[in-house]
Amino acid sequence: MSAKELAKWLESLSSKSHYVFHNKVDFLKLLNSFVLSHLEDELFLKHLLTKSFFKEDIVGAFEVRTLSSRLDLLKINGVTTAFEIKSEFDSLEKLDKQSRDYLALFEYNYLVVAEKHLEKVEQMLPGEFGIYTVKNKKLKRFRLSKRNRTINPLSQLSTLTAKELRAEFKSTESDFILAKYSPTEINTSFKKILKKRYAQKWNFIKERSSEIFPLDYQYFFHHPINPQLIYSR
Repeated sequence: MSAKELAKWLESLSSKSHYVFHNKVDFLKLLNSFVLSHLEDELFLKHLLTKSFFKEDIVGAFEVRTLSSRLDLLKINGVTTAFEIKSEFDSLEKLDKQSRDYLALFEYNYLVVAEKHLEKVEQMLPGEFGIYTVKNKKLKRFRLSKRNRTINPLSQLSTLTAKELRAEFKSTESDFILAKYSPTEINTSFKKILKKRYAQKWNFIKERSSEIFPLDYQYFFHHPINPQLIYSR
C-alpha cells in the first residue's frame, strides 16, 4: 500500500480525520500507538506479558506446539509456566481441550482473559489454573496458579524432536525412556530441552527490544532478522 492508502486505512479505524507520515517506520510507530491505546486484543496482551518477562532472567517462547493445541506464550526458568490468552475478540470454544493439553505438560498454567469472559472461565477451568485479567491496561492477577501434579511424561516426550530425544536420552523410543527415567527426571530434561530450543530466539528479541515495535515481538521471535532491514523496506 502507498503512504496515502495506509493513511486512509488508519483513518477508517479512528475518529481522527487525518494522518500524515513520511515513511514506513513513522506509520508503524503510529499504528503501534493506536493499537496499544485502543485495543485489548491478543497482540496487546502478549505485549504486556512479554514486557514483564524482559525484566526477568527467563527464556520465553511464542506459539509453542503442545499436543493438539498451540500455546500463546511459555515462560521457562526453574519451572515451566504456560500462558493462554483469550481476549474480548476470542471464543472459548477450544479452552477445555487447551487446558487439558497444558496440564499434561507444564508445571504452572495461567489464562489471561478479558473481563467479559471471567465468570464463564472460572467455571470452566480446572482448579490448578491461575487467571489474569486486564485493568487499566495492566495485568491483574485474579487467581494464583497451583503446582500441577498431573504432568504426563509420555505427553512431554511426544512434543520433542527425534534429535532432541537422542541428544538428551540417547534414544528416540518412548518405552525405553519411560523405563529408564523417572517422571521427575523427564520433566527436568523437558525444561532443559525447551530452554535450549528457544534461548537464542528469545535473547534476540530481548536484546533488541528497543529496536522492535511492541506488536512485532512475536514476528521477530520467529524471524530473527535485523529489525532495521525489515522496517526500512
